[in-house]
Amino acid sequence: MCRLLGFISPTPTTAADLIGVDECRQWQSMGTVHDDGWGTAWIDTRAEAVARFRTPTEGADDPRLARALDAEAVDGRICHLRMATTGLGDLEENTHPFLADGVAMAHNGSVHPIERLREFVSVAEIDEVGGTTDSAIIFALVLRRLRQGESLLNAVTGTVRMLRSDFDHPGINLLFLTLTEMIVVHATAGTQVPYLQGPLPPDHHDHYYRMSWRRFPDKAMIVSSSGLDHKGWNLIEQNTIMRLTVADGAETIIRL
Repeated sequence: MCRLLGFISPTPTTAADLIGVDECRQWQSMGTVHDDGWGTAWIDTRAEAVARFRTPTEGADDPRLARALDAEAVDGRICHLRMATTGLGDLEENTHPFLADGVAMAHNGSVHPIERLREFVSVAEIDEVGGTTDSAIIFALVLRRLRQGESLLNAVTGTVRMLRSDFDHPGINLLFLTLTEMIVVHATAGTQVPYLQGPLPPDHHDHYYRMSWRRFPDKAMIVSSSGLDHKGWNLIEQNTIMRLTVADGAETIIRL
C-alpha cells in the first residue's frame, strides 16, 4: 500500500509548479506513514530515456525527494511512497518504480494470494524485473504482453482485466511512464483498506485508494492518490484506465 503522484507536460515543469510547494510537502509528509522506501522515474530528454532513482529509506525528510518535486523540471515524472505489504521486505529491489524496456511502473494496492500470482510468471521473468512482490509480478505480466507486440495501453488493459477476473477484489492503482505517455489505472473496488494507526493524512480512513487528476491550460496533467487538498481536481472514476500523451495532453479513457 503506497502513495502515487505523477504528471506529464508539453514543456518541462515540476510538481511544485503545478500544485504548489505546500501540497508537495503534504505529499512528501505521507512518507512518515508510507515509510518503506520511495522512488521516482522521469523523462530524461537529453538521454532520450526514462530515468529512475529509488531507495528503501523513508522519504518524508529526504532532500532528494524534495528536489525531485520542487526543482527538477521535466516533461513527465512519477513518484512513489511505499508502505510494504505485510511479509514483503523493504529492499531496494522491491522499491518502486520498476523500470525495463523504457517503461517505468509504480503500484498502490495488492493482489492476493501472492503464491498463486507467482504461478502466472516464470522465474526468468521475475528475475529480470527484480523484486519479490505482487507489484513486480504485475510489471512482469505487462512486459510480457509488450514484448509480444501489444501497445502499452493494450498490455496494461489486458493484464488488469486478467487480474480482476482471476483474483478476489485486487487493489490495482498504477502509474506507467514512457517518453511519450503516462498511463493511469484506478481499479480498487472492494479492495480492503489497510489498517493504519495514529494521525493520518486526509481521506486515509475512508478514501484510501481514491485517485484524482487535474488538467492545466497549458495541457499539463497531474494525478495523485488521496491525501492532498485536491481543490480544483477531478476524481478518477473507479475501474478506469487513462492514457495521457506527453506532447499535447490528449487522453484516451478505457472503462474496465
